[in-house]
Amino acid sequence: MAIIRVYCGVFLGFIRGVVFAIGYTLVYHQLIFTWHGPSLSGAYVEVHGTVQQTRVLGATQFVTLRLNDVADYAVPFYQNHLLSVAVHANQPVAMGAKLSADMRVKSKRWRVNYDVLDRRIYGFLHGFSFTASSPKNITTTHASPSIRQRYLTWLKAQLQPLELKGVYLALLSAERSDIEPKHNQFFKHSGIIHLLAISGLHISLLYGLCFIGIKCGLWCVAHGVRSGQWQQALTNRLVAGVALLISGIFVLLCALPISAQRAWLMLAVFVWLYFSRQHYSLSRCLLIALACVLLANPFALLNIGLWFSFLAVAAIVIALVQSQRWHWLSRYMFIQLWLFIALAPLSAATFGGFSWASAPVNLVAVPFVSFILLPLLIVVVLTGFSEPMLWLLRQLDLALSSTLEGVIELGPALWFSTGELDTTVVIIYYLAVTSILIKPSLWPVCYAGGLFVGYCAQQWVYQPRWQLDVLDVGHGLSIVISRQGKAVVYDLGPNYFSRYSIVKNTLLPIINARGLQVEHTIISHSDNDHAGGLEHWLQAGYGHTLKPFHNGNPGICRMSELSWRGLTVRSIWPHSKQQTDNANSCVVHISDGKYNVLLSGDITEREEQQLLTQDKIRPVDVLVSAHHGSDSSSSAAFIKQAKPKVVIHSSGARRNWQMPHPEVFARFAAHNAEQYQTKLQGGIRVQFYDTEMQIKTAKADKSYWFISD
Repeated sequence: MAIIRVYCGVFLGFIRGVVFAIGYTLVYHQLIFTWHGPSLSGAYVEVHGTVQQTRVLGATQFVTLRLNDVADYAVPFYQNHLLSVAVHANQPVAMGAKLSADMRVKSKRWRVNYDVLDRRIYGFLHGFSFTASSPKNITTTHASPSIRQRYLTWLKAQLQPLELKGVYLALLSAERSDIEPKHNQFFKHSGIIHLLAISGLHISLLYGLCFIGIKCGLWCVAHGVRSGQWQQALTNRLVAGVALLISGIFVLLCALPISAQRAWLMLAVFVWLYFSRQHYSLSRCLLIALACVLLANPFALLNIGLWFSFLAVAAIVIALVQSQRWHWLSRYMFIQLWLFIALAPLSAATFGGFSWASAPVNLVAVPFVSFILLPLLIVVVLTGFSEPMLWLLRQLDLALSSTLEGVIELGPALWFSTGELDTTVVIIYYLAVTSILIKPSLWPVCYAGGLFVGYCAQQWVYQPRWQLDVLDVGHGLSIVISRQGKAVVYDLGPNYFSRYSIVKNTLLPIINARGLQVEHTIISHSDNDHAGGLEHWLQAGYGHTLKPFHNGNPGICRMSELSWRGLTVRSIWPHSKQQTDNANSCVVHISDGKYNVLLSGDITEREEQQLLTQDKIRPVDVLVSAHHGSDSSSSAAFIKQAKPKVVIHSSGARRNWQMPHPEVFARFAAHNAEQYQTKLQGGIRVQFYDTEMQIKTAKADKSYWFISD
């Protein structure tokens, strides 16, 4: 909001700019993002929509619809509300088709956890508003795919034989889903992943090639016809306008990414100022481009790509100003250094680290992409993949793919992991750099250093002794117990269609973001919602952490007691192999001598009674409810003996399972237990201090006025 009012203030004056920015943002939210249709709470309604995306996983086809009509409510054309629905893979659904069906529609719920990017922001910006299940009476009407879809289909067909087809597709369309994961990871570790984003490099090259090509063509026609009328057409303004138009069409074909919007707007402003003979500068073009982007969508501030894009260009502008009279090679190296200084903290806060080698790697990668790879790709496309140009691309592809395979193993060594970097530290850093630029002296450095030391001291004084995180994983369970940078993991969450697992998409990113070293892993039992991510966990190199409680066999939990970092971690069940998976759940008691935690897996009332008979249940401060709060567990006798002060239910939002069950919730409430639910409050964090226990919830700490769920 502050940035909006500042940049609007350039045109309106500061006070009026503030009023305009606030009013404009509120009106924009109501007009574009707010759902004004009927309440959708899971009842069957008639839905009409346009197919935006399809993805087949096994026997299920996941379809993304842009809503046109819902329960006789016509969705305004300027609103983009998307609905995800699963249909059988045998049901033919084509991109761009019109689909109608009766569905059970409800608002989409996103998993929210600490230490990872909030997916609700992505859903809000891209319109993912609803989910649906059990579609009936499905009918589809064939429709022509959009121009972008046809462009992507054409590119994919032409690039299919090439080894690095996913990279070329990203450079030509901003579609990065086809890049192989190992290549994507290497680009990230080496600090050159920004080259795959459609930005100023792409737009300026396309503009330049179009400008030169059009002008050469008109020059040839003019000299061939020898007409004064053709000579008049040879004006730079006309050529610049056509080249700018072609560049804008390319941005539209790439689905308007923020970096491409910024680049095209800067180029348009620069061309306008140049031909109108007004004073122009890169900083002024950048300022006007930012104002235009925010006027088009003030909520673009939530897009991390905007911050990376505009901050990178600002760093380049500063470097160019600071090195005006330097040799071109020195200036180029200085620019790369400034880009590293500008983007490293933002990368650390976003991705939990940065590439320490990004500056030297970009010294080679940027000229190669700028003067060889990207111009060749643009010419190949503009010539319709003509055979001579395609042959050149094949030769380059062979050389590139072999080179990449030779250096890809160096990727992890180029990445410096910072762990969890608080936003406050990043803000202090940028304030210090800005102050130094405004007034070069040691005072800004000393002031920022004092703020940083004070903040670190405050964090150190109030650091909890240890911490328990119950992750929001939908219907499943995954818990991280951490102390002194080390961790014990209890359960790995579910795995869907053997492709999407909580381990890869939630657990590992959290561990990497916080810089934790996992020393032990406990798997309660072999059900998918608890152990589904085991394969990906082993692939990540954590197989050795299973030894104390499983002796290398994750299917068997043995009775064991472990003294770990001042905590006692003890499994109290099962004493022998049981008949069912749930009954085999590994029940774990954790204590620091003052606070006690009980993790109960999926045991039922039968196992609870045996634990009571064996006198293994003691009063606890925190209890993770058995079987996600199912009515088959958490008996009154068990609750009476455990006397939990806090109960955490890890469950999904599916209504037909009713977890936690109302009767179970009532039984805990009767004993005055404070209850939390991951499906309602996101990840639950319990911090244990010397004198108190604090409980935080991800959705409360990450609350936004513009998102309601």
